[in-house]
Amino acid sequence: MTSDLPADLDVDFELTRFVRRVRARSMRHLAEIHPKLDYGTFTFLLAICDAPDGIRGSELAEGLGVHKSTASRAIATLERLDLVNRIPDPDDGRAQLLVPTPPTAQRVGDYRRRSHERLVAIMEHWDPEDVRLFARSLTRLNEGAEQLL
Repeated sequence: MTSDLPADLDVDFELTRFVRRVRARSMRHLAEIHPKLDYGTFTFLLAICDAPDGIRGSELAEGLGVHKSTASRAIATLERLDLVNRIPDPDDGRAQLLVPTPPTAQRVGDYRRRSHERLVAIMEHWDPEDVRLFARSLTRLNEGAEQLL
């Protein structure tokens, strides 16, 4: 982009460019988790894997900002692919929590480790202070975005 544009447009442009690149790379590697896993369902799977004690479907929908029916379809797909299980909610015997199957948790963990290794390789020539500043800036960006929700 040209330097005569406002800086926020540069940030938006570069974030969009990076997100597209990450999404394209992710889509190329989803088969490492399951050959029939698509990107949309993958985002639900990551959220389930990030809930250490499991997560209710309604909480999953709310956390991802989608309609409950969208979450329900994604959950059904994940169950059909044998990537997640339902377990009783210890706080409410009538409710169920979604958890990744042990092999899924392992494959997602491996996927994330490889992803982290790629990011480290991208930034290996950065000055350590630049990496810290970038991390702090991303944290501020995410916190600001969360506050708007």
